[in-house]
Amino acid sequence: MVNVDGKDFDIEIEYRSEKYLLSCNGRRIEAVTNLLGESRALILIDGESHEVDVRSNGYDTSRTVFMKGMEIPVSIEDYNLAQLRKTAGMSSGSSVAKVLKAAMPGLVLDVKVQPGDVVTKGQPLVVLEAMKMENIIKAQGEGTVKTVHIESGGTVEKGDSLLEFE
Repeated sequence: MVNVDGKDFDIEIEYRSEKYLLSCNGRRIEAVTNLLGESRALILIDGESHEVDVRSNGYDTSRTVFMKGMEIPVSIEDYNLAQLRKTAGMSSGSSVAKVLKAAMPGLVLDVKVQPGDVVTKGQPLVVLEAMKMENIIKAQGEGTVKTVHIESGGTVEKGDSLLEFE
């Protein structure tokens, strides 16, 4: 689930033949990226070129995208957590999942916690490689690690349980 400027979008992403294939609210979008720097990229979406600058807003999954003179707030949330939050009538970020699941298939590069560890919001938990990108999964809130279901060097599929919290 991606929230762009206050609007939620269901997005699925596949990486195939040097292209990203996105499915967004039933619409298929093809995108090709060319990195221009640490936070800048040139993105070709359905044949139209866009230069973007993406800045982190701290430890969580929110970002600010600067494009065509606009400043657009964006946040990314696991689909299952977003659905649970909506069902419970909670606002974004107000709940902490008891089970951390993989949002997409990938290779586990590093597990930074073990059972019994107390984690704080923003603390790195797991490093996954997915779609040729290194993704650092961070704690969405405070909690204690109950179970670790993965190990470095292993692979995960979308929806696999990574960690459980008490």
